[in-house]
Amino acid sequence: PAPGVRAELRPLAAGELGGLSQPQLVELVQWSDLILFDYLTANFDRLVSNLFSLQWDARVMQRATSNLHRAPDGGLVFIDHEAGLGHGYRLLAVWDKYNEPLLRSVCVFREATARRVAELHRLQNAAAELLRLYRTREPLSAQLGFLSEQQARLLQSRIDFVHKHILHCKAKAAAAL
Repeated sequence: PAPGVRAELRPLAAGELGGLSQPQLVELVQWSDLILFDYLTANFDRLVSNLFSLQWDARVMQRATSNLHRAPDGGLVFIDHEAGLGHGYRLLAVWDKYNEPLLRSVCVFREATARRVAELHRLQNAAAELLRLYRTREPLSAQLGFLSEQQARLLQSRIDFVHKHILHCKAKAAAAL
């Protein structure tokens, strides 16, 4: 589970970050990256399905999950062994009521993550960049499918939403100073 698991899902209050050690902050931004990644990809079989299951099983967040592991150095390893990016987009109506509030509960982001989101927002080329990486790094890319035009637009709109959320968080942090 996330560090300092609380009984309810809520953003950290002002001043709560100051009491965290460097390893706790590193873990926090890893969880932030996971939540952001799962929102962008509409992943529903990791955190979101566990949030859904909380209504029946209060201990669900304490159990291991098959698609989230820890590396020997303690870093989180995100695994997607299901249908992949497109499948989650087909089920947005079911799962986004969990994904979006989960994202909105996060206002601490890794600087590199926020920069990359801003760049993808500015260039409006998320699907093209993903396709380039996919063709470069996936040996079976020629045999496998890719995003439809509709899914590509959806990915970009989700990046734009995350960018807007990060700007909102920055504005809140600046106002609190």
